[in-house]
Amino acid sequence: MNPIFLEDARVGCLSGLGQLNVEEYLALVNEVYKDNGGIPGQRAPLKTKTGINIRKRMIDDLKRGAILPPVVIGAVVPPSIFEEAQNCRSNSDFERLIRKIDRSTLSVIDGMQRTTALETAVAEVGEGNKLCKSIRVDLWLAKSIDSMVYRMLVLNTGQVPWDIKRQLETIYKQVLKTIESEVSDIDVFNIDEKERRSGAGQYRSTRIVELFLAFTSRKPHIEVKEKVAEDFARMEATEATANEKAVPAFIETMKLLVKLDQAFATTAMQPEYVDAGTRFSEGKDIFTSAPASIAFSAAAAQFLLGMPGYPFDFENLEAKLGTLRSSIEIITKKITDAPDKADFIDYLTLNQKVSARSGRIGEYERELFFRAFEHMFEHASNLESLTPCWSAYK
Repeated sequence: MNPIFLEDARVGCLSGLGQLNVEEYLALVNEVYKDNGGIPGQRAPLKTKTGINIRKRMIDDLKRGAILPPVVIGAVVPPSIFEEAQNCRSNSDFERLIRKIDRSTLSVIDGMQRTTALETAVAEVGEGNKLCKSIRVDLWLAKSIDSMVYRMLVLNTGQVPWDIKRQLETIYKQVLKTIESEVSDIDVFNIDEKERRSGAGQYRSTRIVELFLAFTSRKPHIEVKEKVAEDFARMEATEATANEKAVPAFIETMKLLVKLDQAFATTAMQPEYVDAGTRFSEGKDIFTSAPASIAFSAAAAQFLLGMPGYPFDFENLEAKLGTLRSSIEIITKKITDAPDKADFIDYLTLNQKVSARSGRIGEYERELFFRAFEHMFEHASNLESLTPCWSAYK
């Protein structure tokens, strides 16, 4: 018999088409999204008259026995599962394999609207219902995070965007899981968690996704909605993740961000200088700011991989990563050893600079912090304070 799985030699993935019982499939997907409130919340209901009619028609067609196109599920799996997949020869083998996969590693790449309609059709089952008992599943397996992210980006490019924050968290779920496991002292809040950042190393999942997009585009000016909605913008991330070094480089950048965040958090502005208009009074406030964290990611990406518009420079990545680590270590040590940490940070200059513009504040602040971190990376050993960094953007 022919193998169930075909190999994608480009990114080292396997793609296998099999069938699952509808009830088992819905249980599988509900398990995948149990931390996000279940299936219905994953994609906002279509609100246009046409969209509502299409959804109703899909549900009605399912009740009458219509067959859905395959849903696409992806997972990063250990070598043992990967090798077993290559030996699958029947649908029974396919079913046994998918049951062995750690459900927390699964992501629905394409098919949430169909899944939502299918769940509704099952809930409304009644006399004369001819709902098909099986659903086809295209299962993508990868041994590395890079391959899976690249494949997910390609498969999702051109899709009509659903709830933006949930889409981002879903597409980049595997990146988030890898960061949580590999970056020490980091605490990631998902979209449904109510916690607010109270200290260094705490970030909302959607913020990390923004940092990833800034890293892969090598630009500090990232509009998330445009980034998801427009194909050409998404392709920047696709191009970056085509190389197996891209995601590990971003993870190393996150480690450095956390390290600098923790160092900043040990500092605070002198109380007598704080007033109602003070934007940054404590070190943890700096990376609570979206412009600062996004600018750090973009500045690191340009330092490591070159300017946007030019091909990604992965050849010199390791050497540049060593230099970047050294720069952050130098700055964190200078903060630790400073007789007056607040003077080293120079909150007065920072607050003066961020209050200098009244229009297009977010754009101005991203550029200010981008130039600041760019200067920091290049001149860490010569800095006696961060004043030159805050003053780098004229």
